[in-house]
Amino acid sequence: MGASGSGSEAKGAQSPLSGWKGRRAVLQTAFGCVLALLVFSTIRVYRIQESVSEQHLEVHRIFMGRDEALSQLRRNLLLGSAFIRDFFLSSRPDRVNIFESQHRELREQNRKALAVLEGFAASGEAEAAARRTVRDYWRLLEAAAEQMETATAPAAYDFVQHELAPRRSAAYQGLQQLTEIYHVDLQKREAEISRRRQRAAQRIAALLGICVVLGLLAAWLAMRHVEVLARETARQYDALAEAKRELQQLSTRLLEVQEEERRQLSRGLHDEIGQTLTALRIEVSRALGRSVVPEVRERLERARMLAERGVQAVRDISLLLRPSLLDDLGLLPALQWQAEDFARRSGIACEFEEAGAAEALPDAVKTCVYRVVQEALNNCEKHAQATRVRLRIDALPERLTVEVEDNGRGFETAPGGMPRQVEGVGLLGMRERATRLGGRLICESAPGRGTRVRLELPLAAAAAATPSDPAAVPESL
Repeated sequence: MGASGSGSEAKGAQSPLSGWKGRRAVLQTAFGCVLALLVFSTIRVYRIQESVSEQHLEVHRIFMGRDEALSQLRRNLLLGSAFIRDFFLSSRPDRVNIFESQHRELREQNRKALAVLEGFAASGEAEAAARRTVRDYWRLLEAAAEQMETATAPAAYDFVQHELAPRRSAAYQGLQQLTEIYHVDLQKREAEISRRRQRAAQRIAALLGICVVLGLLAAWLAMRHVEVLARETARQYDALAEAKRELQQLSTRLLEVQEEERRQLSRGLHDEIGQTLTALRIEVSRALGRSVVPEVRERLERARMLAERGVQAVRDISLLLRPSLLDDLGLLPALQWQAEDFARRSGIACEFEEAGAAEALPDAVKTCVYRVVQEALNNCEKHAQATRVRLRIDALPERLTVEVEDNGRGFETAPGGMPRQVEGVGLLGMRERATRLGGRLICESAPGRGTRVRLELPLAAAAAATPSDPAAVPESL
């Protein structure tokens, strides 16, 4: 049942993310379509704008070309009338040559202007007729010099009034008609450009509408996917928080069980093995006093020394496991003995300072402080290479503070206050003991500047952290 339950839980844990690949493919497709349509719309808009600009430029070029050609023809029409008037009024013998020279220049300009108009022709019969009237006028004007060179004044007047003036008026009207035709053609071209622009705007609006719809769809899918991920993240966070809480409870219970086992082992060693070795030593001493054989006395002396050594070893092991001073006399005597034993064992000077009354403390607080100090002194002995250690305890009604400071080599610390290169679990265990009682452990160190370990325990929170019920822990612990 346990295995099947675990398997179903594993499947349930994987099910929220089992469709991740499918959802990701849908999201990628939707966003890809949106991006593709946006790119296509951008290219399309650019091309339409470019085409409209080219059409506008072409219309402007045609209009300017036509207008310039028409202006040139009108100007030449007026100049031609002025030249023919000067011809009839002049009495110079070379007046024909002068007129022909002037006419030749105007004729070349007219030819170029008409060629421009033919290049921009609207392909209409009215336009062709208007251009013919202009050509007819200039043909008449070209023949006037030779025909009227020797004409009398009345004949010249009749020629101007009956031949030249009607043709000039017809040519001017032809130019005016060309102007109107070209204006109409310009309006048609502009209307066509406007229609094309409207059709292009409609297509672009349709593309943008599709982009908006696909964008909304992709956003909806993304929001749904984010909601699924958020729910899964929240579920996993709750699971991790629950697992962390259970691990903390298990760690707390393990520490309590460990302390209880140490207490029992310490008492067992002291009461059973210690007393047995003590009785053995007494019996050996009695036998030594009654024996008179030198060889036997020598053996009994060695046996007594071994018994005394065993008694001392048992006492030391018992004190390391759980000093009876901590339970019998309290925290301060236990710390005092610990400092003296550390100085005797390591040869490092250890100064013990106390401030305030650290009595009547909960057993969990006394155990935590004793074990943290024990681990800190052990680290000083093994790693610090210090020559002086200071142990200070400040007991206030609401807070208990313990500091262990050395002048050793120190180490580099991470942002959390832990060593960058952790070789053991001592500091982690110290921090775990402080955390479970609502306190905190601060480790300050730097290479060549020593180390200071500071334990802060709020006594109100520590008193609230009562030991767990032993029955709540499995027997396998």
